[in-house]
Amino acid sequence: MQYKVLQIQLTKAEIDMVNSGVELRKHVLKSWMFGERVVPSATEAMNLGFYDHVLTIDAEKLEDVFYIGNFMDDRYLDKVQVHDTFSSVSVGDVVVDENDFAFVVDMFGFEMLPDKIEKGV
Repeated sequence: MQYKVLQIQLTKAEIDMVNSGVELRKHVLKSWMFGERVVPSATEAMNLGFYDHVLTIDAEKLEDVFYIGNFMDDRYLDKVQVHDTFSSVSVGDVVVDENDFAFVVDMFGFEMLPDKIEKGV
């Protein structure tokens, strides 16, 4: 199954703004995405268009996506398509399956988001 990996990536300009003390909603959501807040924060970030499709990973299950997205080496290069700048798969990232169901990476495992993802993400 092919899974899309979506991540919130800050631009250089956004990083500069945060470093100068500006409170950006995008950064706030990314920073506070764990525990009870993970699903509401990820849902809000999705609705605001903060996620980018950065990888497509061919895997059998969500846990394999997490593993490959963290330990990408020569054994897995044929299973990964890179679409944009990315970081290792971590808390707050969203993984979308072929049926457009979305799961946010939590501190332990995954939480399903309440709405299916629109095609084209």
